Amino acid sequence: MKLKSKVIGILAASVILNGCMSMPLSTMYKMSQFSPLDMEPQDIRIALRTDQSIDVKNGAAKIFMSYSSDGNESLPAFYEEHNFNVQVQQAPITDMPEILLDDLENNERVTILKLSDSDAQLMKGLLAKAKEYKAEDVKGRGEFAISTENNCFGNLNKFESLEVDVFLQAVKEDGYMLFLEDIDVIEEAKDNDIDLQQTNRCEVG
Repeated sequence: MKLKSKVIGILAASVILNGCMSMPLSTMYKMSQFSPLDMEPQDIRIALRTDQSIDVKNGAAKIFMSYSSDGNESLPAFYEEHNFNVQVQQAPITDMPEILLDDLENNERVTILKLSDSDAQLMKGLLAKAKEYKAEDVKGRGEFAISTENNCFGNLNKFESLEVDVFLQAVKEDGYMLFLEDIDVIEEAKDNDIDLQQTNRCEVG
């Protein structure tokens, strides 16, 4: 399953959703005002709200980012893309912001994931390149996307359906926003012909 925020010139974002996904209107507005250039990669967080028996593993969420430009007389044509596997960050519930705990059921829990130090540096370098081209008024095109990986959710065989809420913190000062809600990862797997009995494991360390 994947949600993509396409970023034209890394200036403004427009959101493309699969029909089965639900994004709050408030988040749609925030994303329309969102510029990845404002992000500090080391502060990016993805939070997943799931049933408490689900074992969320490293790689359960991924971030894709790309940037390209035809260049000009002073700057060469450029294209770069990266897939980043976010890693589970241990965080006690007492340290979690209120938005992640609002309406949290007794049988639910929240898992926070972040970029590794090396991936944060890699993303920072790509954003620096985009800023360099923007500063010279060189047109560029970029894409920022978040996806979830079904085979990185352990114990799915216990469920016939499993709804997951996805929260995003893009800028630390702005905190988290509810990015997607009620994503049924099992339904998504079926729609994509994924046999969770065979693939219910994660290959990311």
